[in-house]
Amino acid sequence: MRVQIHPKYRQQHILFTAPFADGGFAKLGAFPAFAKFEGRSLKVRINDVNIAHLIENWPGAEWDEDVAHLRDECLANQANAAELEAARQNLPLGEDSFPYKRQPMEHQRKGFLISRDQKAFAYLMEQGTGKTKVVIDNACYLFEKGLIKCLIIIAWPNGVHRMWHDDELPNDMSVPYASQFWSTNNTKAKSWEIQKVFESARGGKMAVMTFNVEAFTSASARDCIKNFLRLPSMVVIDQSASIKNPNSKRTEFIIDEIADHPNALYKRIMDGDPVAEGAEELYCQYKFLDPSIIGHDTITGFRNEYCNIGRFREVIGYRNLDRLRKRTEPYSFRITADEALDLPERVYKRWDFDLSKQELRVFNEMRSKSIAFFEPRGSDFDEAGELPESGCIEETMAMVKNMRLQQISSGWWPEADNFKALEPESGPSRLGALTALLGLAKGKALIFARFRADLELIQKTLGKSAVSYHGGIKENDRALAKKRFMNDPDVLYFIGQPRNAGIGHTLTAARHVIFYSNDYSLRLRAESEKRAHRKGLKNSLTVWDICGRRTQDNKILQSLRNKRAVAADILQDPESFFLDHHED
Repeated sequence: MRVQIHPKYRQQHILFTAPFADGGFAKLGAFPAFAKFEGRSLKVRINDVNIAHLIENWPGAEWDEDVAHLRDECLANQANAAELEAARQNLPLGEDSFPYKRQPMEHQRKGFLISRDQKAFAYLMEQGTGKTKVVIDNACYLFEKGLIKCLIIIAWPNGVHRMWHDDELPNDMSVPYASQFWSTNNTKAKSWEIQKVFESARGGKMAVMTFNVEAFTSASARDCIKNFLRLPSMVVIDQSASIKNPNSKRTEFIIDEIADHPNALYKRIMDGDPVAEGAEELYCQYKFLDPSIIGHDTITGFRNEYCNIGRFREVIGYRNLDRLRKRTEPYSFRITADEALDLPERVYKRWDFDLSKQELRVFNEMRSKSIAFFEPRGSDFDEAGELPESGCIEETMAMVKNMRLQQISSGWWPEADNFKALEPESGPSRLGALTALLGLAKGKALIFARFRADLELIQKTLGKSAVSYHGGIKENDRALAKKRFMNDPDVLYFIGQPRNAGIGHTLTAARHVIFYSNDYSLRLRAESEKRAHRKGLKNSLTVWDICGRRTQDNKILQSLRNKRAVAADILQDPESFFLDHHED
């Protein structure tokens, strides 16, 4: 049995010849990634999962000299993973000698001790558990050891990277540092400030630069990060599932140009919900850290091992998740808010309503149409000018149909670039349900809606008792809205879209979180809830879903529950009552 480099595809494949007898044929057909017979030999793609399969099933195989290093690297990776897992079980308890600026909570100390010396690591800590502090402490530890001179932070969505600069770094940096955040419209003065941060590394300070993920569509942002990567660096991706799409240009740049840079010595990802939309989201996140962790170098290979694929190449289920957990666990730290924090109770309820006769008639007419009827219009695009991600044209049209039905159930007829009210005088039935709910739900509330037209109508209805936070409001006015909600007793309601108002904020003044309408993103749903259910919340929190009877609302909620179940299986979260509604 001989393992050799493929004579034609030398950089990507090896050739392996083994007897078919005694179960050999079944083993040959069980390679996790690409493998194809060429005569009686097998052409095997070079990656860790295939090499590990070969080592396990043919331990006596003869490896040519120019491929033996692949076997040795794979064995070294396996030994390292076993060593890391053993070290996790024998962590020192109590105080450690690191000079923290702020003493950590016990779960933060554990995350720091597990990760501090690792080249690649994932902080899969839920929102509110303080993963930002752990990352900053880790960077300070590596800086003090002389291993890095620069900390590069890539965050999502836009604005969170500035919060690192303004709030997080001053709270926890225990070493001298200089920092700046990337701005799309950098002035000459700002460019000079950024250069001064780079030069500070020569003066004994840690240089810290924060970017938003979207910045890497800009050549100037790409050039800036390449400049900072001239320094030995730790690179962090905050909300790392934002790079889940392997075909996007920004993901390709982050993986190919940043992760593979020789000065990106230490890499970290952070996300409380890393698999909110499905297991395949892990592929790009761990490929950024180290492709050998997952073992696959293509998304196709990853899907073939872990996903059940449907007729249109869409993912319809998952398999081998225990194997996926085993590979990723040594390189990650997971803790939920319920495990880490003594938070008040979170209760889920729903508020059902009926559509008006006019709304129901239009809704049923639209539901009866074939998906071939649906093409994207201007009102279907998000604020970034994009449709939700989809795998094929049929799936895109199905998503557009669902969106249309949701718009109608909210009382709107979608025209080319705007919405027309179906009940212009009485207003949407969904809005009537909200006002009735607010009459019962006493105290401050966060109100999340999917569509801008809903936000504007809710704001008009609630008047001065409400503030809005969305992409159509200037940045300074958004900051003021957040401050007023937290401090002004006359401002009872904070209205926004989950995509921007639901991420990165602390809004613990709320007693209620109300989802006027949902979309299919579990990540945005979970993030939005955590704006209020976090450290600082003093009273129980009630999460409400406004649901139209005989509409798509229940279908969306069921989809979110199914995604939560898959995520909990992968992450081994304890039993959760997430989205487990209790009827009144």
